[in-house]
Amino acid sequence: MSAVLSERSVRLEDGGSARILWLAPGSAEDLRAAVGDAVAEADLRVLSGESRAQVRVREGYALVRATEISLDQRAPARHVQLAILSLKDALYIVAPAEAATAERLFDRSQHDARDPFDLFFLLWDDLVERLHEESEAVVAAAEEVAERVLIGPRRGLSHTTYRVRRRTYQLRLAVARANAAFAVLATERPDHWGGGASARLQELRERITAILEDVESVREGLAETVEAFSSVQANDMNQVMQVLTIVSLLFLPPTLIASIYGMNFRIPEYLWPHGYAFSLALMVVLTAALVLWAKARRLIR
Repeated sequence: MSAVLSERSVRLEDGGSARILWLAPGSAEDLRAAVGDAVAEADLRVLSGESRAQVRVREGYALVRATEISLDQRAPARHVQLAILSLKDALYIVAPAEAATAERLFDRSQHDARDPFDLFFLLWDDLVERLHEESEAVVAAAEEVAERVLIGPRRGLSHTTYRVRRRTYQLRLAVARANAAFAVLATERPDHWGGGASARLQELRERITAILEDVESVREGLAETVEAFSSVQANDMNQVMQVLTIVSLLFLPPTLIASIYGMNFRIPEYLWPHGYAFSLALMVVLTAALVLWAKARRLIR
């Protein structure tokens, strides 16, 4: 049977009570024993992670799979999968122990919730808030990458850029899943959620859409940053090649003179007393003339 990580009771306005259970992931059979017969077999597979379906809305319940962004960089996985089952008299959260959102939900349930319907939206409010925090962190990281491209330091920048792009991709995937889930819930929802569900769903979806737009802007900005980084690297390489070309240009005349007088033939200047000074002067004059010509042609500055 799936382990119960936490369990609470909430006093309802009509005098009754409702349960809130946080279950560790398990098989469909384990969840059947914990949840009971109120959920269809296909939806139990969604709860257990055996199915990739995101949203299931029945007459008596709503089931949504979500993705929590782990803000703790030391966490074993950046994304924690959650399955949220909203019944009329109970709310089940199926998530691993590192799901911080589920833990915080139980802390808030003692003060802020009136029924499982409220808890469902409290949980999503917390999820969306964490998505927003992650989007702000991604924007800051992308701005830092852009600053390092233009100003420096550039050491290790390629690896940093890859990590930011990967982080942005993971965030976009999580936000897109949340947006798709609320697109379904906007038209399909259980009767026990009441008339206030539409406004709360709309408010959460608008926040998710705003986050998605921010993430898309970051992705476009990172693409431009990568192009700028490539341009900067190409410019740096051009500068290196220019320096090497200038050095080669300076040594070309002396090398030519040394090659001529280094041939194994009888050369008249060998017997000339001023031949050594003449060859050095010829090297200097030819080098100076070559540099003046290159400056006139704007080959060097």
